[in-house]
Amino acid sequence: MVIFAGFVSQCSSNDAEPVHVSVKNDISEGVELHIHCKSKDTDFGDHTLSYGAEFAWKFRINILFSTLYWCNMSWADHVDGKYVYVQGSYDIYNAKRDWDKCENKCHFSVRKDCIYGYDKAKGALECVYRWPN
Repeated sequence: MVIFAGFVSQCSSNDAEPVHVSVKNDISEGVELHIHCKSKDTDFGDHTLSYGAEFAWKFRINILFSTLYWCNMSWADHVDGKYVYVQGSYDIYNAKRDWDKCENKCHFSVRKDCIYGYDKAKGALECVYRWPN
């Protein structure tokens, strides 16, 4: 299942293709990811992603390359018989950081240990943000 938030238009630096960002719940079977993503101009609202589901959107980078989207995320699970609640807020897309890493297709995988982002040059996922302890 993919939730697609539509096309977000910003002042474009050129007629290049839009950037596609997706965030996928890869935490574990039965664990829901609660996510709320936004920029200074756009608020996508609250979404709940079941395991394997994605939230995705596309936009154009602004002329100053200062485009920034952040997401508040949380999830809960039972680990070793204990209830665990994890939450954090992360810059999920930062044009200055991410253009060189993923260009216009930026995929993020949310897992128990870390939020991973695809690095095109390495051809692999890398840990971008660790969950707070």
